[in-house]
Amino acid sequence: MSTNHDILAYAVATEAVRRVRIGVPPWLALLSTTAYITSSRAWPVPDFVLVDSNNIAVAAEFKPPQQTKREYLTGLGQAVAYTRDFDYGLLIIPDIADDGYPIAQHVVSILQQAPWAQSPVGVISYNPALFSPSNPHFTEAHFFSKRASRPVAPAALDSSFYAKWREISPEEMFALLSHSYDEVRRPSTPTGTIRDRAFLRLWGDIQAHRLHHWGGGVRNYGTTIQIRTGVNKNYRNFLYHVGWTESDGSLTKEGLEVFHVGTLYGANSRPFLDALSRSVLLEGKHLILFNAIAEYQDLVRPFPAEQIWLEGLENYLYTKGLLKRNPARAAAAIAGSARAFFKAEKQLWRNLELIKPRGARVFHPGRGLIFNWSRITDLVQ
Repeated sequence: MSTNHDILAYAVATEAVRRVRIGVPPWLALLSTTAYITSSRAWPVPDFVLVDSNNIAVAAEFKPPQQTKREYLTGLGQAVAYTRDFDYGLLIIPDIADDGYPIAQHVVSILQQAPWAQSPVGVISYNPALFSPSNPHFTEAHFFSKRASRPVAPAALDSSFYAKWREISPEEMFALLSHSYDEVRRPSTPTGTIRDRAFLRLWGDIQAHRLHHWGGGVRNYGTTIQIRTGVNKNYRNFLYHVGWTESDGSLTKEGLEVFHVGTLYGANSRPFLDALSRSVLLEGKHLILFNAIAEYQDLVRPFPAEQIWLEGLENYLYTKGLLKRNPARAAAAIAGSARAFFKAEKQLWRNLELIKPRGARVFHPGRGLIFNWSRITDLVQ
């Protein structure tokens, strides 16, 4: 997925949240003002999901400008398909295709036909001559009809739109990929998922002190079921959220490619860390997060202290719809607790050289975070 595609898609998403939050019709009839942006990484993987406190979910398919008519009709099929797993499917397309054909008007005319007139599929269109990340204006070309019933088996939604990282080191990532690969070829037991069997093998490695954390020391967790359960959740979710594994633990195409890189060069090698960084930025959506943080810093700086910066950032991202309101997280942002807002993420970004440190810290007084844009640009191109 291209970088520009994601940036444009999330610009639309934040504008949609803005309209929902202030109760602009016709959104007010569908979603509550608590709506925010999140992800669902289970297939068929929409570009983003709008969800509110009632768990009403709108799965969106964004199509960038200058595509063919065929591409936009394919998007219509994707939006329709989303209605099996989400309450509503939303297609976002330009007014015209690459040949000047009024494609948005054409798609709307399809949905206005009798079989589709009351469907839970919506279309929003934009003017490609004016559309940009800083000007994501769109028109509700065809709005959803309210569903009489919810999906039978709603898709699982992530807690945030970006990949959450906790603890797992590159060495542990590669070991988990390796065990997942082996469990597909030669299952250790006939029961359980690939994901769970692979983690049990990884847990055995950890308990045998064969693996190391990111600082280089031997990984040493306790042996209780509660600790194992927490580590299992954190480790498997991260690989899933950066697109290296499927929900059952089997390796994706990207996961196989990274496994190959790790096999050739090692888990702590520059090629493996670059591949990890690229996945974090793109599939893990951290590049979207970086752009939002940079936008906040440009608007608000200078910052007198890190906690003031962090408190303001948490509120800004909530206002943009990029976070669900969480009073406990907001309090942690202010208090600087052990699980403070972005505490783990800042460590990950530092380890991957995506931000520039200041001694032992990463916050720069008066400036906030300083992103290593030259490295980021090299990685995503």
